[in-house]
Amino acid sequence: MNKRYIKIALALLSLVGYMQNVVFASETTANGAKNSTSLRQKTVLEEYKDKECKDMYETFAAIDDARGALSLLLKLAENMGDHPVDSTENENTTIYSKKIGNIDIGWLHVTIPSPSKYYDIIKELWDFNNKQKQGPKFINGNVARLYSKYLILFEKLNIDGKNINSKKRYALGARIKKTEDTFVIVCPTRTLNYADEIDQETDLKEIIKNTKLIETEIGAEEALIKLGDSIAGFIVKKLDDNVDVTYINAIYDGPNSTNDKKYRDIIYTNIRNLAQRI
Repeated sequence: MNKRYIKIALALLSLVGYMQNVVFASETTANGAKNSTSLRQKTVLEEYKDKECKDMYETFAAIDDARGALSLLLKLAENMGDHPVDSTENENTTIYSKKIGNIDIGWLHVTIPSPSKYYDIIKELWDFNNKQKQGPKFINGNVARLYSKYLILFEKLNIDGKNINSKKRYALGARIKKTEDTFVIVCPTRTLNYADEIDQETDLKEIIKNTKLIETEIGAEEALIKLGDSIAGFIVKKLDDNVDVTYINAIYDGPNSTNDKKYRDIIYTNIRNLAQRI
């Protein structure tokens, strides 16, 4: 094994550990013992064994793609409420919306007054494998490729759980522990330039690597305009007295934008309901 390969392997292990092992440890110690989350995540690996990516370089490209989306979401969250075109507010919940060029940005911010529910909230949002859940999920898609328990390529679905149209759309989802008190769930990232079936033989590393980069050295709105694509995700922060949940969904005006806006409204409702029942 040459030095370059060793370097990449070590970097990959470090990044996967960042999204997987640390998160897993945090959840299993949240109540002083392993809970049902650990069993559920083990089931994910077993259930999607046939979807597991065997190519380290493709996994590395997927991690890099997710990190770019993470950076943009955090910047957009910082801009929340800066000169919004429209805003609505009620108890513990605020919604902002803003149109920038061909992109419609929606922010929802909700405060849940129970810091002890931090990990429960994260589990609820990362719900793609919850087959018992009734109604639309927060993550609406089929697993197309598994990079780790917390980094997955999804085939995007319509709000009724069916394929949007004959042309398939794929996007990454990632669950990332940013700090001890902040998780970010990126889902979906921008759509891959690939519309065919995916199986174990499909090589996606060049497709992922050639996905338009998110510029991280410029302002969030400028980066979003240059990206010219949709992006969405959740930022969950644990504070002393509550948990802040911010949902951001920036929708590019394209063939699927009407459906995407309907789905965004459903997520808004789901988050409000989550805040009331959890």
